Amino acid sequence: MRRWDSRSRSVAAVALATLVVVGVGTSAAWSDGSAPDEAAATPSATSTPSATPTTSPTPTPTPTPKPAPKATPKPTPKPVASKAPVPKPATAGSGVSSSVTKAAPAAAKTAAAKKAAAKKSAAANAAAKKAAAKKAAAKKAAAKKSASTSRASIKAPAKVPSGGLVCRGSGGPGAGEQQVSAIGKAINAYRAKHGLKKLSISRSSTLVKHAKTMATTGGIWHSGHENIVACVSNDSATTMVSAWSKSAPHKAQMLRKDVKHMSVGGAANGSWLFGAVLFT
Repeated sequence: MRRWDSRSRSVAAVALATLVVVGVGTSAAWSDGSAPDEAAATPSATSTPSATPTTSPTPTPTPTPKPAPKATPKPTPKPVASKAPVPKPATAGSGVSSSVTKAAPAAAKTAAAKKAAAKKSAAANAAAKKAAAKKAAAKKAAAKKSASTSRASIKAPAKVPSGGLVCRGSGGPGAGEQQVSAIGKAINAYRAKHGLKKLSISRSSTLVKHAKTMATTGGIWHSGHENIVACVSNDSATTMVSAWSKSAPHKAQMLRKDVKHMSVGGAANGSWLFGAVLFT
């Protein structure tokens, strides 16, 4: 009797274990969260063990439920800073023109225009200077020719050499240097009346000697070292300049614009004054 009871308990225990295993496996099969029928899953507590000896079935191993995979958080994408497009340099034939390429031809054109204008101005100045020099040379030649003509037209008496002029009532020994500066000042005063600049004055020993020779001889002539010569009877430099102004060639010499200096020689004999002047 004990032997049967022990076996019967073993069979009941195995049956109970099987029910438990089936219940556990069944609950693991639902994944939608709904619960199975409790009446079907729960074994009856009043199950009566079978009196017939039953071979113990091999217990089925309980599957270990796998844990649900953990959701891996996706990394938050980092904001990417947008870069401003770098402008590409303009290339030839690309159809893109820059201010530099536009300014370069304009600057070159302006420089060429300035260079041409400067060249034209320089040429004009050179031509003007050449014309002025030519005009001055013509005036000088004309004055020289006029003076030469006046000398040639003067008929000197036999006692006066080189075709000079006799100053009647003058001559003889006792001639001496006289009024060199006075003659120069009188000429500058005459130039000032005509709006011309004064000339510097200097004594010329050569012209003083010639003036003495003329005063001793009693006549005047050109020795080749002066432009104008004269003699007056009242020993006055102002009267001498007045006499020169009445002769066109002598007046032209006193009013020359191309000279800056005059060399003067003067001598007196009695009441007569003799003078010789070179303009340079």
